[in-house]
Amino acid sequence: MATQALKCQRHGELTRLTCVDCGKPICPKCAVRTEVGLKCEEDATPAAIPEKALAMMRPSRTPLYLGVGGAVLAAVLIVALLASKGGDSGSPTTTLPAVGTWRQAPDLATIRGTTTAVVLKDGRVLVAGGGVGAIPIDAAELFDSASGTWKATGTLKQGRRGHTAVLLNDGRVFVAGGRDADGEPMSSTELYDPATGQWTTSAPMSIGRIGHSMSLLKDGRVLVAGGTSRGPSGASGGQTIRPDASAEIFDPKTSTWKATAAMRTARFEQTATALPDGKVLIAGGQGPGEGGKLSALNSAELYDPAADGFVSTTNLGEARTNHAAVLLNDGSSVLVVGGAGGPNADVSLATSELFDSRSGSWSPVGPISGTRTGETATLLADGRVLIAGGEQATKGQRRSLATAEVYDPQTREWRSAGTMQCPRSEQAAALLGDGTVLVVAGDAAFPGQNPIAQGCADRYQP
Repeated sequence: MATQALKCQRHGELTRLTCVDCGKPICPKCAVRTEVGLKCEEDATPAAIPEKALAMMRPSRTPLYLGVGGAVLAAVLIVALLASKGGDSGSPTTTLPAVGTWRQAPDLATIRGTTTAVVLKDGRVLVAGGGVGAIPIDAAELFDSASGTWKATGTLKQGRRGHTAVLLNDGRVFVAGGRDADGEPMSSTELYDPATGQWTTSAPMSIGRIGHSMSLLKDGRVLVAGGTSRGPSGASGGQTIRPDASAEIFDPKTSTWKATAAMRTARFEQTATALPDGKVLIAGGQGPGEGGKLSALNSAELYDPAADGFVSTTNLGEARTNHAAVLLNDGSSVLVVGGAGGPNADVSLATSELFDSRSGSWSPVGPISGTRTGETATLLADGRVLIAGGEQATKGQRRSLATAEVYDPQTREWRSAGTMQCPRSEQAAALLGDGTVLVVAGDAAFPGQNPIAQGCADRYQP
């Protein structure tokens, strides 16, 4: 059932957000994020404490002196104890400083969640589509990394959210699928030409898809696989997840699609990573489990262009969906991190693992500091990997994250990479020509609140 649109009492804009304290309608301009959810500015501002009450709250100094004396005595005893052991205190855990820095970038002109970001051949970044709640948008913008500014460009032919995008060898950008205004999976596709700044409609896929994967093959064609589509009963992917095993290939030279062999397992929200040998690693996602119930998958498979089909490979160490994956600089290892698991695929994970394409085996690496799903993973110029944002999810309760971490392939360890200005999940990220990473848009989700689309942008300097 759709939520009734209300009008913000301060800005007069239509909104579906309300203050968790007073219930007053608020919009993204005046909503204040708190630990318990979104509040209006009045309820988010702590009330002043009367001086008389404040005086009663001030503690006596006598306990303070006793406390300081006790602390000094305890410190002396600890030093004496360590000295009696020859000064060997073992290996205490130390918190290392964060690597790299974040700085705020200009906001997008149009707020959006679940958007895509593609680096064009001239170094600009194209951000296209996305959604505000259930409403898909058609806006597209270009980011110039040299000037640090956004510029509007041609709008999509159709508003779409949850779509995929890829840069073609000829410099154009290809987008496919996503949800339309009715929540239905879309089969339509579009092409963006940077030379003209305009979109043109291209040939549609055989079925509508949401949560599918899209990969550029070595020969320039595009592989689309899986996702969820409209079911035989008429229920769309927006209401019912129906993982699909079908796959098809788009040829940009002829603007035509060709069916290829289906995946061995129907899956939704999997990752697809193109390997140097031309194969594509498909890992995890949601699919049919025991008794036909949907669950996170630990299976993986490889698309082989030579055979024009999929072959099984070894399973992941842990079943996961809506995770992140990236090919490392060694050309043979794929890092997979986070995602959601558990019996109902609704609990975020902290584990990460490596796939060795030479041996076809998986091995665990150090866990990240906290659980996250819906994060981005970006390969840095020096070979490390930055993961940013995402959300901690536990059985339907979601809390977006502003934190980031960096993985070092040399040590196979994670380290804090600081904090963005905006907590966000399902955002987009792109590596810029100067080695910085641009993270844009995404949804802010907190317990008891509907996700809020955002226009904020952050830039990470390794």
